Amino acid sequence: MTASRRTDNLPAPLTTFVGRRPDVGEIGAALERARLVTLTGAGGAGKSRLALEVANRRTAHHRDGVWLVELAGLVDPVLVAHTVAGVLDVPEQRGGAQIVALTERLRGSDMLICLDNCEHLLDPVAQLVQDLLVECRGLRVLITSRERLGVTGETLWPVAGLSVPPDGADEAGNAQGFDAVRLFLDRAIAADPGFRLTEENAPAVADICRRLDGLPLAIELAAARVNSLGVERISRRLDNRFGLLAASSRAALPHHRTLRGVVEWSYRMLSDPERELFDRLAVFSGDFGTEAAEAVSDEPDGPGDVAELLPRLIDKSLVTVTPVRGSPRYRVLETLRAYGLERLGDADAIDPLRARHAAYYVDLAERAWEGYRGPEQPDWLNRLETEHSNLRAALDWQLATHDIEGALRLAGALAPYWDLRGHYAEGHVWLERALSADAATSIATSAEGRVRALNGLATLAVIEGDLPRAARACSEAVELSRRGGDLQGLAYALQYLGFAAVCADDLDRAVDVLEESLTVARESADLWLTGWSYQFLTAAQLARNDFERARALAEAAYATLQETGEPESLAWAALTHAMATWALGGSNDTVARVSEALRRFWVLKAKWGLSEVFCLTGLYTAGQGNWARGAGLLGASESLRDSVGVALMPFVREFMATVATEGRVALGARHFDGAWERGRGWSIDAAALAVTEELGLPPLQPYDGEQILRAVDTGEPSSDGAALRREGEYWAIAHGDQVFRLKDTRGLGYLNRLLHEPDREFLALELAGAGSEPIPSDAGSVLDARAKTEYRNRLRELTDDLQEAEQWNDAGRAERARTEIDALTEQLAGAVGLGGRDRKAASATERARLNVTKALRSVVRRITREDPVLGRHLDRSLRTGTYCCYAPDPATRITWRF
Repeated sequence: MTASRRTDNLPAPLTTFVGRRPDVGEIGAALERARLVTLTGAGGAGKSRLALEVANRRTAHHRDGVWLVELAGLVDPVLVAHTVAGVLDVPEQRGGAQIVALTERLRGSDMLICLDNCEHLLDPVAQLVQDLLVECRGLRVLITSRERLGVTGETLWPVAGLSVPPDGADEAGNAQGFDAVRLFLDRAIAADPGFRLTEENAPAVADICRRLDGLPLAIELAAARVNSLGVERISRRLDNRFGLLAASSRAALPHHRTLRGVVEWSYRMLSDPERELFDRLAVFSGDFGTEAAEAVSDEPDGPGDVAELLPRLIDKSLVTVTPVRGSPRYRVLETLRAYGLERLGDADAIDPLRARHAAYYVDLAERAWEGYRGPEQPDWLNRLETEHSNLRAALDWQLATHDIEGALRLAGALAPYWDLRGHYAEGHVWLERALSADAATSIATSAEGRVRALNGLATLAVIEGDLPRAARACSEAVELSRRGGDLQGLAYALQYLGFAAVCADDLDRAVDVLEESLTVARESADLWLTGWSYQFLTAAQLARNDFERARALAEAAYATLQETGEPESLAWAALTHAMATWALGGSNDTVARVSEALRRFWVLKAKWGLSEVFCLTGLYTAGQGNWARGAGLLGASESLRDSVGVALMPFVREFMATVATEGRVALGARHFDGAWERGRGWSIDAAALAVTEELGLPPLQPYDGEQILRAVDTGEPSSDGAALRREGEYWAIAHGDQVFRLKDTRGLGYLNRLLHEPDREFLALELAGAGSEPIPSDAGSVLDARAKTEYRNRLRELTDDLQEAEQWNDAGRAERARTEIDALTEQLAGAVGLGGRDRKAASATERARLNVTKALRSVVRRITREDPVLGRHLDRSLRTGTYCCYAPDPATRITWRF
């Protein structure tokens, strides 16, 4: 069985969702009618939070998942398609080819994509969305933006403020029935746990909510001050600020005036040093660390001690803490950041700050570039990953202001990061932009900086398979390095010039160039470069089929690179050594070296390296006679390589072709090709699990820290196993030596989801087991009645609890009761849905659920005619009325693999 495929990337909400519950359902209904829905409204109106709630409720409605794409930190419109592709694991491409790749990936998918914060990228987002919707009929898109996209078929959903008490409805009992007041109470209690709505403070709370037009951000900022000011003082200060703003900015939209008023009010409550720091933090894109904040803000005429001032801004909710491992990171909300940038004003104020911001990130990238070549490489990669938005912003500013020297240094230093983390297309774009700007300027720049950038471009280009561009970049770098006496730059350029020749199958020239690179690397006394020259010579000899020479060179590479302690280099050296020994017939050393490469690449999250590990393990496994598992690993390798846009080296392609030919003879073309295709669908965790099983290693930690690993399905049904898989317009249910292919229905799609979510059954089982009787292993129809009874009893208790809480003005208790009522209502529909309901299907949701049940029962009847054992198992699972755990079944001993 494979790892559970992720069906969303939605973050867990950190705050209670208050109000707008009808909107959530109606927006979901709008997405059923229309394929593009845009939530529009002022900054701070709660568009993103509402969209996240809608997305979370839609996960069960889309076979291929619900995916959130954050665009707030993106500056370059060229990267919109790349950002969407990155979230969906679509291979990176250059230029218009990225949209083509996205279209191919999404064609035939049933998916919802939420594009958040699009207002600064309207044109590229509109073009991308229109292109995708035209070609991908099963795609739906949810947008949050301050403006409409203007795309044909777009449904607008204005997001205004939460409901507020009208004038005169200031009594506590009346006021708390409005969503704005409920939000204020929820956030005020978070700031001051002892806060309660009383008859004395209710008028002030109602006034605050009214004067802020119910805008969530403004209300939250106000509520956060309850513990220091009290609601009466807050109300009085709001009166003054809004009066001044209304008098000076009548032309602005009402919501803009209100939001500006609450932000200015919050801003003016800061001390002068706090204000100055807040303004300066606005230059950061995304989150940042304390060191970066100090680099931008600490100077003789700066605001003061950042370590002292930053916590004050956090306490006042103007800066938020981003939960990450290690040192804390901070973020200024986008609306507040825009206000801070406006406060900075003209270029004379902001340019020096952006220059310090860029200088800090150039220094960070160059320190990382040095750190890559040692044992701290994983730490540096992770650090740059967290700073990706700021690195992009720094590069963009440098190029916009013609700081070509800085752009070359930064882009050149980032090339290894883009390489290892698979950002090949993006890195290629930045390096080309920096190099082109340098070529077009009359201002002389450092030859060393240009050489590093050229070598970085060559690295990415050769990996992508753009050999002509790689050769041109290397040739220029060779010329500049020879002219300037830069031995390290020359050795690096010669290495990739030779590697490009290997990939072009020009092997004699490759060996000549790589031997020169080895001579230059030795002359430079750089162990890292020397080891990599041996490494590239190993690849050349593998391509020549001189495997004995390749093994000797790989041993030299490993011994040399071991002195550096750099994980990536050692991983590649171990892998090429394993390939040489495999080609010589395989040995225990092959397994040991592949195991080392897997472990090192896994820690680095280096997808290209992992794809080659999967490939070599597939070759090795097939050679041991396990053709199906070997084919699956070769398919997984191919899929992962495609996902990051990496070219396949010619000699590796030949190895794979040879094994495929032998495998089709040994296993039969249909079975071998089917196993290969199934491997293409494995997740990276599933493929890694297959590798560890074949090599006798313990399982690895999940790649993204979230997925739960399961066994990998080789597609070979056994007497006690069954498998469900999608095959075009059909579903195939395999059991024993029989395969049942049924036309796609919502019922089978639903069944597939249940198979992938077995733990969901315990919601119903625990509730049904509230009584004293034990639950039988096959509860059958008994579970339905008991579950309904227990649910209804609990719902009745919660309804009474809610009424009592509202009577006693206990907002926290009331909100908890509402939340549990909503959750239990959803569980009731899911837990007893398949077992039938004893009331009329009054709603569209209920009718849809009954249609699913009907389709499932029809499918089961057809299967039962051909295989009574499998049919009885499915029918029993359906009759329990739970989210079913299909493996193992004690009566029939059928184990599901999917």
